[in-house]
Amino acid sequence: HFLAFASSRSSMAASMAAMSTSASGAAMDGEWDEAAGVWRGNRAVDAGVEVPDPLVIFGYGSLCWRPEPSFGEGASYPCRVSGWGRFFAQRSTDHRGTPKSPGLVATMLSDAQLEAIGLREAGVPPSSTIGMGYEIATESAEGVLADLDFREKGGYTREVVLVQPLAGGEPVKALLYSATPDNPNFDKTMLDPDAAATVIASAVGPSGSNAEYLSNLTEWLRSLEIEEPSLFDLE
Repeated sequence: HFLAFASSRSSMAASMAAMSTSASGAAMDGEWDEAAGVWRGNRAVDAGVEVPDPLVIFGYGSLCWRPEPSFGEGASYPCRVSGWGRFFAQRSTDHRGTPKSPGLVATMLSDAQLEAIGLREAGVPPSSTIGMGYEIATESAEGVLADLDFREKGGYTREVVLVQPLAGGEPVKALLYSATPDNPNFDKTMLDPDAAATVIASAVGPSGSNAEYLSNLTEWLRSLEIEEPSLFDLE
């Protein structure tokens, strides 16, 4: 589904309506703190999206195996998003690395974004990615958004997608956090699996080792019997 560069990688209710994204704390302007390697204000970029009501979060990295405590006891389920792919192309200065020695974590990129940066041909079947959906109680939504905006401060932006629960049923609107190709921590060179594996093997940050992050994600995928060779090739 990708051009030669990318194909080498594969070998390798009312209260919610009133909750504006700015009120929950997400940054509207996307100003960058160069020294820390995060958005100024220590929060993700809003991008003006309308928060789904009821709120569902789509997690595709560490949220797959370690949801935020503020998520509560709502339903959670594996689900699929079409038209988006998972890539280890986001440098991490605040979780799995440091500003002096950045790690490498996952981002989600839309097919349109991939085409724009030359990593996907137009007209091929859509990408597809498995992650976890988390249903959030209305009374908890504002706190959850604040927690995630802080957690994803290292270059991420809010996006709204449709996810399909693997168990069946209707598609659901969900919020995901994407580190888009124009954020300062995006590193296209890391789409080379050898370069990515070298970083992952050595980087360590406040949330633990980069190798642990990758291992937890691939273990979660294998627990669902999901094959994602581009990730497994990084181990």
